[in-house]
Amino acid sequence: MLGLELVVILGAAILTGSVLGRRAGIAPPIVLLVAGVLLGFIPELRQARLPKHAVLLLFFPALLYWESPTSSRREICRDLCAIVLMSTLLVIATAAAVAATAHALGLPWGPVWVLDAALAPTDATAVGALAGTPPRRNITLLRAESLVSDGTAPVIYSMAVGITAGSVSKCAAAWTTRC
Repeated sequence: MLGLELVVILGAAILTGSVLGRRAGIAPPIVLLVAGVLLGFIPELRQARLPKHAVLLLFFPALLYWESPTSSRREICRDLCAIVLMSTLLVIATAAAVAATAHALGLPWGPVWVLDAALAPTDATAVGALAGTPPRRNITLLRAESLVSDGTAPVIYSMAVGITAGSVSKCAAAWTTRC
């Protein structure tokens, strides 16, 4: 199966799952999870492979777009320092904490950093689900932070894969001139 066919099938499944979830009164992420599991039982879909950058080019921007129009530009500018600190330093600190915990449980350092790159960033869609609960300023901070941290995580991931595979030296990853 070609990558384009897979993208069309996944897009149709996402659209159908979202619409059915809203009409049935079930949270759309739950319906999408069930749909993904059911699609996993189709043998042709298990053999399909997407091109390397398809997720970054097709799915990632769509996920981020749904959160960006609901964030206030003026409020983001007002809290830019906190947003930048949370979206970079907090993600790196979370990644380090997850890595240390997983390493303490017996995993080697290289795969640990690959694993925690997926767990460290705040999920923009999860923040959107909380939108009615905390104060508006906190929601703006969380939305803006999650939008930026979704860019920090792929950088951590690509560096972790490079270090684990041996294609990036640890000195280059640490951005130092001397080791």
